[in-house]
Amino acid sequence: MAEIVGYVAMSHSPFWDESFDVEGPGADFAAGALKIKEKVQELAPDLVVIFGPDHMRNFFFDLMPAFCVGAGEIVSFGDYGSHKGSVPYMEGIGRKVVENVREQGFDPAFSLRMGIDHGIVQPYEVLLPEKIVPVLPIMVDCGAAPRPSFARSYEFGQAVGKAIRELEEDLRVLVISSGGLSHWVKASSPYDPSIDVETREFLIDGRDTVVEYNAAREAGLAERIAQGVEGDINDTWDREFLKYLTGGDVEALLAINPDEMEAAAGNGAHEVRCWIAGLGAWDGPVETVAYEPVHRWVTGMGLVAGFAPKGI
Repeated sequence: MAEIVGYVAMSHSPFWDESFDVEGPGADFAAGALKIKEKVQELAPDLVVIFGPDHMRNFFFDLMPAFCVGAGEIVSFGDYGSHKGSVPYMEGIGRKVVENVREQGFDPAFSLRMGIDHGIVQPYEVLLPEKIVPVLPIMVDCGAAPRPSFARSYEFGQAVGKAIRELEEDLRVLVISSGGLSHWVKASSPYDPSIDVETREFLIDGRDTVVEYNAAREAGLAERIAQGVEGDINDTWDREFLKYLTGGDVEALLAINPDEMEAAAGNGAHEVRCWIAGLGAWDGPVETVAYEPVHRWVTGMGLVAGFAPKGI
């Protein structure tokens, strides 16, 4: 039988170059990431399950699932300097997970050639830079309503955890969640009245122009870095969320009002659904490893983890 041997949830940011050698803001987070990388190396997982979002590189609103499980090949888009091309996977495992969670009352989409972007691949590169451990990616819709509720995300994560533990293969599995915390990003909802017609059409079906879209976004990122632009962060909200997450207060965690969260912590904070889903899969204690409001990375950079049997 498979066992889940650890859980790591961490913020991602295209403004971070994944270096551990950071001075000034971001240094504490980078040091925490290095510590967890070393722990993961000791753990030597056979499979990594990653809950993460997509940033309009692979999934569009012509058909947007609440959850999509990678059940075959994985192709990373390569945005913002992240890994581009194929990512290792384990044949048959994704399908078994999909079949199991369906028996539990969930109907996620599945993909036999799933595209991912930096939202899923960044923590994989950071914690397992050799990129040889197979990945089971699970995309969680965090971009625009109707998103899965916090409760549904947690329950789906629980179902995935159960499915993993019921695999007959003898596997050591690490669960990773990627996203959040507080940050404000360009509107990604086709319902947002502030977007123009061209942007709305891209959000609905941008596959034919996604390369050009990505190039423009990367150019904008480079310009913002050169200008020293800093993003808004609500560290009070971030710390409160981490308190709920690490304190075992699932009821309080799931009671967070998404609209109030967006007003306080930005539209990018919806990515905490990935943290909540991963916590459900792990179903064990976690603790905060690092937290910093890194304005130059435009994100509240948090990192929590739990490991079996001795913790961090």
